[in-house]
Amino acid sequence: MTQGDDANEQQPAAGAWRTWLAVGATGFGGPAGQVAILHREVVERKAWLTEEEFLAALRVCMLLPGPEAQQLATYAGWRLGGTAGGLVAGTLFVLPGALLVTALAWLHAAGRDVPVVAAAFAGVRPAVVALVALAAWRIGRKSIRSPMAAALAIAAGIALAWGMPFPAVVAVCGALGWLVPAGAPESSARESPLPRGGIMRHGAAVVAAAAAIWAACYGIVWLTDAAGGRATSIATLFTETTLLSLGGAYAVVPWALDESVARGWLDGAERFAALAMGEATPGPLILVVTFIGFLAGWKADPGAAPAAGLEGAATATVFAFLPSFAMILALAPAVRSIRAGSRLGNALTAVGAAVVATIAILAVKLAREAFVEGGTVDVVTLIISVLAAGALAGAKIPTPIVVLAAAVISVLRATV
Repeated sequence: MTQGDDANEQQPAAGAWRTWLAVGATGFGGPAGQVAILHREVVERKAWLTEEEFLAALRVCMLLPGPEAQQLATYAGWRLGGTAGGLVAGTLFVLPGALLVTALAWLHAAGRDVPVVAAAFAGVRPAVVALVALAAWRIGRKSIRSPMAAALAIAAGIALAWGMPFPAVVAVCGALGWLVPAGAPESSARESPLPRGGIMRHGAAVVAAAAAIWAACYGIVWLTDAAGGRATSIATLFTETTLLSLGGAYAVVPWALDESVARGWLDGAERFAALAMGEATPGPLILVVTFIGFLAGWKADPGAAPAAGLEGAATATVFAFLPSFAMILALAPAVRSIRAGSRLGNALTAVGAAVVATIAILAVKLAREAFVEGGTVDVVTLIISVLAAGALAGAKIPTPIVVLAAAVISVLRATV
């Protein structure tokens, strides 16, 4: 445990790594499902955190860029075993999903000329359209709660449709949210057990160490010319992806997909496969970058595949999660003294309106590509998408089952 931390607190838990690995392997259902699993394990079953501290940590993780469930697991690990405990918890939370996405990306790349495999990956299209449309609805209900938020969402949608870069849209919305008072009082919070000077020294040390690790990793991929020469571009793009992901992964995944298509790492149809892999596998949605990184490396040097693909997947994963680890570990001693209702919270609310517009635009793009073929609407695909939406929203069938069913239907259509 970090020096100066109060002992409310738990002694380092023997075998805690098993818990983090189990949570990572069963973390389906998006951030809400993953947070629920973490709550059951670390609060209800293990009592490693109190309810109050769990909620305080969750509040901070929701304000930070990056996957909140992974950051929450990292914080819980830090409370048990200091920085090493946090790194173990966060890594094992991500590892099962990253390995599975890498394996599926390999299958996709190697099987593109195999009709059954190609049909299976093509078949996820209607399910992905349903997933994205439901995400727009779900996030929209939480984010659009005032005329100002609605106006921001509409303005952001227009700006994005006219070609304004996504980072600029986020910056403008965040600035407006920061400057315009929300009128809600800040909530009270416990003081941190570390004095203010200790908190600042801890944060500065973590940030310095993270910057040094980032620079060392960047130097390695540059010197080795990894992923067919694309590793430095992969590292830069997916570092930016995490830093821009205020409001959740869906805030930035559409932009990352568009950037990947523009760079030739994905084709338009592969956006569906990338999203399906992120949605249907355990772990954070931002693991779509692992899929993208694999294909970027594979396509850059097919003669060196699959090694180049594995290098691309590893590079994308490492650089997407390094900033996430750094932010939560730097703030960990101050978690219980950070107030909700702050200017940062107001800025995040404003960014949330832009996120809704971003997801809605992505849903429209994907629907057009999935349902319209040569100017004709594919009625069967449209029906499958409607059924998938009903299964997800109405019947509450788990996402992996819905995606798998869509793939099976596509294979049957192609072979019968």
